[in-house]
Amino acid sequence: MTLDQRPQLPLTPRKKVLVAAGGVLFAAQGIAALLVAPLITGPDDANFGVLVSLWGVTTLSSVAITLLLVRQADLPDIATASMLVTIATFAAFTLSAAYDVRGSDDEVNMVDALFLGVTSGALTAMVVWGIAMLIARVLRLPTTAGLHDGK
Repeated sequence: MTLDQRPQLPLTPRKKVLVAAGGVLFAAQGIAALLVAPLITGPDDANFGVLVSLWGVTTLSSVAITLLLVRQADLPDIATASMLVTIATFAAFTLSAAYDVRGSDDEVNMVDALFLGVTSGALTAMVVWGIAMLIARVLRLPTTAGLHDGK
């Protein structure tokens, strides 16, 4: 069974609003990452406490955005959304930070920065996925478990 052959819950007007809100928050998180990175990174600006705090806030906001974006709380849906949201944000952050120091003595390779962003984003996405799945189960968000695929 391919992804498009899986049973899907109906996309109700309420769910459309929630998905749209998730999309807006996803865009806002990415833009914030692009704008904040140059301000809190660099040779004189880096602060471990601020970076760890930002990681925590980004992780929690990614959980909320993930749960807003999914049509149903099935494992593949939450996994895909958590990876999309988290990896994109972390990649944007590291690329923005690397771009900010281009031409200075502290210049870094953009490919290395992207690799760091994607890798740290992927590792964080596993945390986001786990938290989102836990919340989905505790809140008993709808899944396709009760739907039959016609077989």
